[in-house]
Amino acid sequence: MKVVILGSGAMGCLFGAAFHRSGHDVTLVDVNAAHVAAINAQGLELDLRSGTERLPIRAALPAALPTDVRDVADLVPVFTKTFHTQAALEGIAAAIGPQTHLLSLQNGLGNDRRLAGFVSDDRVMVGASMLPSDLVGPGRIRSHGDGYSKLYPAFGGDPAFAAEVAGALTAGGLETVLDPEIHKVIWSKAVFNATMNPLCALTRRTPGFLGANPESRATITAAVDEGVAVAYASGVPIDPQPIHDLTEVSMIDHADHEPSMLQDLHAGRRTEVDAINGAIVTAARAAGVAAPVLETLWHLVKLEEAKLA
Repeated sequence: MKVVILGSGAMGCLFGAAFHRSGHDVTLVDVNAAHVAAINAQGLELDLRSGTERLPIRAALPAALPTDVRDVADLVPVFTKTFHTQAALEGIAAAIGPQTHLLSLQNGLGNDRRLAGFVSDDRVMVGASMLPSDLVGPGRIRSHGDGYSKLYPAFGGDPAFAAEVAGALTAGGLETVLDPEIHKVIWSKAVFNATMNPLCALTRRTPGFLGANPESRATITAAVDEGVAVAYASGVPIDPQPIHDLTEVSMIDHADHEPSMLQDLHAGRRTEVDAINGAIVTAARAAGVAAPVLETLWHLVKLEEAKLA
């Protein structure tokens, strides 16, 4: 496959490396010129629990992508921030053809509809990953934790190509499976992110700090239960226990991982809180249920963003 990773930060590079290891033609696309230059000059450096590796993967700014019809992508995994999706896909329009599949592995809710319109509905896939990854410098990422990924066609249909993608990622070192109930998976991850990401961002601490304090643990429990109630009211019945279990994994196994929302505030960037907490609170209002903890976390992160302005 010709794979164009759109948004090659920490997660995009981790997945790009997996496709590269399994023998596919990978281009890492990002707007960070220093990051792109470092990858092209010295390869992508990955600091993993198993050791450090350096992979010779091609990287490019969006405007530098080839425009020849022979370079149209078979697969575009999208890792950009949700509020950049439209512009990012428009920026690589020449790489998207009638055979191209799009795969959102982004945070939050509603990413399937953000991809629809760029390709036919049967070529839209969505997924969720529970892998930690941090960008530690230009051309360098770190991933010190176990996890898994799930994906499936967003609007139903033939999962054959999705199975190829999952097989390629697994062969490249990232365990990935198909899940026909992918929207339950996405809701579950959104509830997890709406709980852990804001608390890390607001305290400016990693999950290990949250695990060491009873106040944060009580808030985590309440937020997860709220999110599950909203999912049920929205017609997506999800099991709360795996989400509670995942918060424990995060606080122990990923204790030093900086969630994306914390990374964004450290870097003075806008966060994805609107697509995560905001989307869940909006769904709660539509369903006529309350989500006061998740709404408070949303508002507090928005205040942090206002300080950046």
